Amino acid sequence: MKGSQLLKALSTSLDRFYLWWTLQKSRVDHRPSSYDFDAFITGQYLDSPQIFYPKPREIVNVRFGETNRSSEIEVSPLTFTSPVKTRYGENNLVYGKLFSPARDIPLLAIVVLHGWSRPALTLEERLCLALGQRGIVSLLITLPYHLQRAPEGSWSGEYALSGDVLRTIYGFRQSVQEVRAVIPFLKRYSERVGVLGISLGGMIAHVVMDLEDMDFGVSLLAGGNTAGIVWEGIATRDIRKQIQKAGITREQLNQLWGVIDPARLARHNRVKRILMINGLYDQVIPPKFTLELWESLGRPPIRWYPCAHISFFFFLKRIINDVMHFIRGD
Repeated sequence: MKGSQLLKALSTSLDRFYLWWTLQKSRVDHRPSSYDFDAFITGQYLDSPQIFYPKPREIVNVRFGETNRSSEIEVSPLTFTSPVKTRYGENNLVYGKLFSPARDIPLLAIVVLHGWSRPALTLEERLCLALGQRGIVSLLITLPYHLQRAPEGSWSGEYALSGDVLRTIYGFRQSVQEVRAVIPFLKRYSERVGVLGISLGGMIAHVVMDLEDMDFGVSLLAGGNTAGIVWEGIATRDIRKQIQKAGITREQLNQLWGVIDPARLARHNRVKRILMINGLYDQVIPPKFTLELWESLGRPPIRWYPCAHISFFFFLKRIINDVMHFIRGD
């Protein structure tokens, strides 16, 4: 077996084992409360996404926890009220951590978005610490329905993607609204502000780029065609079964989820400096959907690593260097 074939086999096997070990299946049926989808299939949101994602007010009443200081980095936990109110009280409070250089004036600021169903944000915190050591402020926020924001009795991310296809749409919108609301807050630290998202967070980041004039945007392990990713990706097979059980076909889902499809919204992109970083052997976000987004964006810079979805962790140091060189214009 050639080296590249062996690497592919090892990477994909690691992904499958990790997902088998960590992913939980839903214990309840997730179905939409209504099958009146007319508002989402008329095309108005595709033509004018700002109608569906109106600009919220800047976050207020930010509550900071105790700051953890070192010689290089200050890490401050914080909370704020989501600009979107849902029926789940736990989901209406946003949790985050602000990472800032302890001594130097920040070069720029980034809002960092994690992936779907994350049980902890250890990896993302490591990334933010590395950015802080390089003079960058980063705000890592917990996405709707994840971790502390998961409704009682659900697991992290269960309500973010499910057979309730309408709740998925509104959860995606809530994520975008929260990012838009924190951008003015981050501008207190630097006039240069960007967004970095991983996996689902990367897809959300690309939609934010369609609505906000930012200095740069970076996505890791992201793609377009949200319906296709959920239908074909190996991490979302249970969700596909839920959607089918709810009586929704792939064609219907593709039409319905256009408003949360980064590829279909890419014609509205407002960010000139974009970097995409992806895995050649990814089966969670299949490369064909990454290429679909890349083409829709006009082929921005893209880096391919010889890894799958989970195994990108082994290239984290190199990926951080790629991100740094890009955003600093080296």
